[in-house]
Amino acid sequence: MYATLNDITCKPKIFLNTIASTLVALLILVGCRASFAVDKLPSTPQQQPAQVISSSRTDAENQEEIPNIIQTLEPLPTVIVDSAPAPEPIGTVELYEGTVTLPTYPLQAYQSSEIAPTFNSPYTKLDYERFRANPSQPVDRTYRTIILENNYIQLIILPELGGRLWQVTHKGAENRMFYQNEVVKPSPWGPAKQLGWIALGGLEWNLPVIEHGYDWGTPWGFSPVQHNPESATVTLFTPWDGRLVSASIAISLRAGAASFDLQPTISNVSQTELEFDYWHSAMLAPGPQNTPSGSLHFILPTSQMIVHSTGDDRLPAPTESFPWPIYNSRDISMLESWSEYAGFFESPSASGPFAAVYDRLYDAGAVRIFPADVARGSKIFSPGWQSPLPTNYYTDDESSYVELHGGLAPSFFEHYQLPAGGSVTWREVWYPLQGIGDMVYANEVAAVNLSASAGGLTVGFYPTRPISGDLLLYGDGVEILRFAIDASPELPFVETSAIELDDTVILELRFEDSAGRILLSYRTE
Repeated sequence: MYATLNDITCKPKIFLNTIASTLVALLILVGCRASFAVDKLPSTPQQQPAQVISSSRTDAENQEEIPNIIQTLEPLPTVIVDSAPAPEPIGTVELYEGTVTLPTYPLQAYQSSEIAPTFNSPYTKLDYERFRANPSQPVDRTYRTIILENNYIQLIILPELGGRLWQVTHKGAENRMFYQNEVVKPSPWGPAKQLGWIALGGLEWNLPVIEHGYDWGTPWGFSPVQHNPESATVTLFTPWDGRLVSASIAISLRAGAASFDLQPTISNVSQTELEFDYWHSAMLAPGPQNTPSGSLHFILPTSQMIVHSTGDDRLPAPTESFPWPIYNSRDISMLESWSEYAGFFESPSASGPFAAVYDRLYDAGAVRIFPADVARGSKIFSPGWQSPLPTNYYTDDESSYVELHGGLAPSFFEHYQLPAGGSVTWREVWYPLQGIGDMVYANEVAAVNLSASAGGLTVGFYPTRPISGDLLLYGDGVEILRFAIDASPELPFVETSAIELDDTVILELRFEDSAGRILLSYRTE
């Protein structure tokens, strides 16, 4: 049973600009950079690059050199637009409130209030062993929801449970992007001093420590703003409770786009430099089943990973690196090759501009587009496949998930620093995709697949907005195929051509729109 639009009690409501303005003003007072001003959407990377804002340092001092690593995906030496053109508005964006009722385990008798002194951050500690020793039954509890919706996708936010983006549904195919737990149940995981993390699913915001942070269950404030009929933003923010590291997360949706914008702003509101952690983590199960198949494919544009933790003794030990995706004849990018649980970081840092998963069985996936010069961490995790962690640790059914994390530091073994009064903000784009079999590359405009089989060469193109133009394939610089396409999120382009190519041929795939702009380019190694 999954909560969808039909399961949620919806109360269409006009959000008053005076309320939104007051909340945004409060964010400014607590140190969050209000780049999500109520009269406009967050800027594109060309207009507002990801950056660190400091009251005591120059931008140059705050920017660190990012080491280059070997990439399997290389841009073509052609004129490519710096940022994606805005999608043509189709229909409108709806912004409204609702409720959802979830079975929830009673936890208050097992919890105590604590403070993390370094960050002056309140958190609730769970006596997990006592909770396990005294079994209880969940009781229904109703939670408030905020919903953003356009013609293509629907977003459901749960502000009371960590401000998480709980679900994104691809409306045409009814495919869900995120794992969606049907029960609010504490797990034995989370920060060692806290425990009780709830694997509720969706996209959550983890700070100021690793392992899901302290605020996954904290009620977050929110400021919903309908900019105009074609765009809306919901800004979520940590409570004003004296904490020294605060966060605001602006989630924006535009008419005509099957993608959403994410703009985190993390601020040090203390009087001294602070070292902390910030990651956002997505629990994913793309497709209709709320559980990934063994055919789920992790797509990361890197050649090396570092082990965070694992129960598989055939893998290297934590902090050790290994080649990606093939290690000891195992294709680690395929979930079916995993035995026990494991988590890996791209090494030495995130390559960018994307990280993704695609479940070949369900023909559905999820994409994260991000600036790797700022958000330097990229991590994947799975409870395992052949011998996974027991599902009863976190749910009351046999559903499961994989995780995709993005962070400021390259790994959990390193931390991020901000000067007194400093903030860091950047823009990401996330989207569900479907209908192209698998994928090899993605940017803000589209995701593409290029795969050889006995039937020939398959080219797939999933756009995040309706688009027309030419999809061109080159082999060693010579044009092999050209497709005039008219595609949309509802009708992606897929074509298999009966051609055979030598493995040594370097393939180049480009998409050029009807205005002559090259909006995507991909080249095999």
